Amino acid sequence: MTNEELVIRIKAGIDPAENMLALYEQVKAFIHSVAWKHRGQEEVEDLEQEGYLALYDAIDGYDLEAGCKFLTYAEYWIKQRIMRYIERNSCCLRLSFHSQARLRQYKRYCDSFMKKHGREPSEAETAAQMVLSIDQVREVHKNACMANLGSLDAPVKGFEEEGFTVGDSVPSGEDMEGDALDQLKAVLWECMDSQPGRQPEVIRKQYQDNMTMAEIGREYGVSREAIRQDQAKALRELRKPKKSERLRPFLPEDERIYSMGLSGNGVGRFNQTWTSSTERAVIVREELAERMEEHKRWLEEVREELRRSQQARRERRAAQEG
Repeated sequence: MTNEELVIRIKAGIDPAENMLALYEQVKAFIHSVAWKHRGQEEVEDLEQEGYLALYDAIDGYDLEAGCKFLTYAEYWIKQRIMRYIERNSCCLRLSFHSQARLRQYKRYCDSFMKKHGREPSEAETAAQMVLSIDQVREVHKNACMANLGSLDAPVKGFEEEGFTVGDSVPSGEDMEGDALDQLKAVLWECMDSQPGRQPEVIRKQYQDNMTMAEIGREYGVSREAIRQDQAKALRELRKPKKSERLRPFLPEDERIYSMGLSGNGVGRFNQTWTSSTERAVIVREELAERMEEHKRWLEEVREELRRSQQARRERRAAQEG
């Protein structure tokens, strides 16, 4: 049975479901070929479904007496329905149909101009080619920028299984690095201000006021070497455990291992331990982490034992009162 005969039977109400299925089986290859051309814009299965729904519009408007094949007439409806579906779902911001048609024309012109001249066309060149005003060209360019917007809920390629979306990669408005830097400055200068003598002022003038050692020495009436010794004493004082432990939380883990690896890295120490200073630093960090975990487990056991003893005491007291 031909497509035209099936359409006539469907419009006459003769077994519409069976005839509609038979019609779809006969034209689904054509629908698939149209959907396949737009496979990079939407899922092919969704486009094929839109093509199937377009058959209903084609059946309603088809006139056999016009002398046109049904598939030739239905092609317009199938392509239009598929294009409308792509336009509805391809952009987060909804643009009117005529705006999207003009946008496609604008993109085709820009691509061809770039291939021919190696640059983007100017607004005047675009206006002359598309027969638009300068304001209309600017509006089309604005729509092109909006069409490139994506959804924050869109998954990031390569992380679909983890559920990682574009929104998860967008930084928050909080200046976390700035806050951490302010905290570091507060702790650092608090440690420095506790130094004896003029050491705090020497460090402040050098690192805050950008003064040289010679300029600081002239201000205090001492030599440059005396200022250098004050600076060295102040920095050595910061390396002492009492103060360095307050600054250590601001140091990244890799930098902590690096700083620990700077000591005991001579050949003699290596011959004694057969491990480098960096390896020993990593071992120390791992052992410290294991001890911390062991301490947490022990503390949890003590708390659990204390809860059980308190519960038993309450039960004995309740039994005595009863």
